[in-house]
Amino acid sequence: MNAPNEPRATLQPTPPQRRITVRPYNTRMATRMARRANLPEDGVAIAFTFNNLLTMVVFALVEDVARLIPSVGFLLDLAISLVSFYWHRIVLVTDTHVYIYRDLPFHQPGKQLRVFERGPGLVTIGSPKTGWWSKFIRRGQLTFSDGTVVYHGVLWIKRARYVAQEGNIAPAVTV
Repeated sequence: MNAPNEPRATLQPTPPQRRITVRPYNTRMATRMARRANLPEDGVAIAFTFNNLLTMVVFALVEDVARLIPSVGFLLDLAISLVSFYWHRIVLVTDTHVYIYRDLPFHQPGKQLRVFERGPGLVTIGSPKTGWWSKFIRRGQLTFSDGTVVYHGVLWIKRARYVAQEGNIAPAVTV
């Protein structure tokens, strides 16, 4: 508290709050992926994304629909995944950093493409475009502070929300 004749202290911005809780299965996948990537950090959240909008629209929708087909859906999903892995990206949030990896078959991390320090303003989710179709199709778009963009499929985008939320929280903040 300031005395009446002292100037007001500048207000510190409040750190981002967690609005959604990262599910245990996502944390477990992130930890497993951090181990596969030989990182000395604990995994917090993970999302499997695509490198551009066209491949996301083509492959993600087909993969998501294939999962719904009884009996052969798993095999169809596996075949599409093996064909399209070159365009897949793994976005991994650890306790101190956010990593983007090229995906190899069976979710093995390939080449490390980017490393970011976790913190406010690192990643935004969604599209700045105003049209309803653009907002819908790009609702899983993750844009990083350096301009890197990855796209999560339009269905089941909770993982992208986990990455956006946890990537924007400074490493020292724990719950």
